[in-house]
Amino acid sequence: MGFLTALLLALVLLCAIWVRAVRRRRGQLPYPPGPPADPLIGHIRIMPSTDVAHEVFHDWAQQYGDVMSLNVLGTRYVILNSAEAATDLLEKRNSKYADRPTFPMYERVGWKDALVFLPYGSYFRKQRKMVQLPFEKEKVTDFRHIEEQESCVMLYNIFSDPDNRDAFVHRYTTGVTMELTYGHRVVSDEDEYLKAADMIIDVLRSVTRPSLLDVSPLFEKLPAWFPGAWFVKCIKETNPVVLREIQRPVSVVQQKLMAGTAKSSFVSQHLEELSREKRLSEEDLYTVSMAAHRVFAGGTETAWHTIMTFIACMLTNPDVQRKGQEELDRVVGSGRLPDFTDRDSLPYVDCIVKETMRWQPVVPLSVPHRAMEDDEYRGMHIPKGATIIPNARGITWDERHFHEPRTFKPERFLPMPQGAGEVFPQSAVYGWGRRICPGRYFADDMVWLAVARILAVFDIRKAVDADGNVVEPRIEFATVLTSHPKPFPCSLQPRSEKAGELIRQAYEMHMANVEA
Repeated sequence: MGFLTALLLALVLLCAIWVRAVRRRRGQLPYPPGPPADPLIGHIRIMPSTDVAHEVFHDWAQQYGDVMSLNVLGTRYVILNSAEAATDLLEKRNSKYADRPTFPMYERVGWKDALVFLPYGSYFRKQRKMVQLPFEKEKVTDFRHIEEQESCVMLYNIFSDPDNRDAFVHRYTTGVTMELTYGHRVVSDEDEYLKAADMIIDVLRSVTRPSLLDVSPLFEKLPAWFPGAWFVKCIKETNPVVLREIQRPVSVVQQKLMAGTAKSSFVSQHLEELSREKRLSEEDLYTVSMAAHRVFAGGTETAWHTIMTFIACMLTNPDVQRKGQEELDRVVGSGRLPDFTDRDSLPYVDCIVKETMRWQPVVPLSVPHRAMEDDEYRGMHIPKGATIIPNARGITWDERHFHEPRTFKPERFLPMPQGAGEVFPQSAVYGWGRRICPGRYFADDMVWLAVARILAVFDIRKAVDADGNVVEPRIEFATVLTSHPKPFPCSLQPRSEKAGELIRQAYEMHMANVEA
């Protein structure tokens, strides 16, 4: 395809978009307000990049309201900046907003049938049921022994090499989700499954940037050398690798089941159930693979981001860290690690977990929804096919619900008079309606245990350079679909010799269980 042909195609698309937009506007209620737009192209010139969009939308909402909209080349984006608006549409009218928009790059590199991106329908409900049942609130206690074992490894690794804390936290979340999903225990930093998880995360980050496919699927026909067609080569090289890594662990479990050596896991249970009902088909294996990948990827990444954000928050809020440690010392003492039996007796530690999630939501813009039919809200028109973006960051910064929202204050969630009695914004953290995260109770357990145990045995302090000067940290976040703290200087040291010994003992006990 030559340059002139591609240019002509783009012009035709723009004209078609403009005509469609004009037709839709005639005789209809107004769209939600937004900044001034350019003719034809709409708001594309001022559409903020992914890493700052949540903050820009929050600022725009102060002028245009908590329900605003943008037009990008004919696609209507409706941004919800309040819990009230998000609840009204995504919860109370969830049958109209349970769909997802298309995610061209994610779909083409291998996640077309991943639960988080699936359009609403029978296949979505089938996968959702598979994923949701094992992670109901009363069932996630079955996974706690895995979380306790892997947390001991994390503490020991940080104790031995504190500068690599990010990698060790990632190994903790990966190890837990890998074992419960596939029955595979990670025993080395060189584990092939661990490396595959790193690869998947790299791919997710690389395909998040905008591409011409967001305008039209016709651009998929462009040659790889065409300016801006970087995605052509990316899809060709990445798709087979991603699909292989999604399906390979399930094939391994299937082989172990046949040999009678498989450990109980999410995958083994589903494969055994399907085998009892009928002979396993390729379609069945593919569906199990996609559902398992959702469990693995969702649990691994979000918990990792949250725990690293917690470490950053303790570094910059030493008074909060001290209060959490005082509560742990009073309730648990120094002779053992905290466990899940202590949770109800540690309300302030629980508030630290909640405030970490509120202060920096892992998915600042949530995962967008799609309007499945025309709708009217507050006298405004929301068209069928509109992309609905619940701005989680804007919601958790809402001064009507959170005093000093940009300040890290765990006590805001304590009941009055001990605290402010504010309500944890669960939907902004875990999603709305029929798209709420099915693994939210499991993720909460995994994060809580890591937070409680890190606080119990480590002091999180500012780093010191070679000359003995304190290095002031700058906490910044790299945001694509999810948000993760950029590397920051930090010192994690055992709170005492006894804490160091406790870390070693817990690790040795874990290793003895592994060898047994």
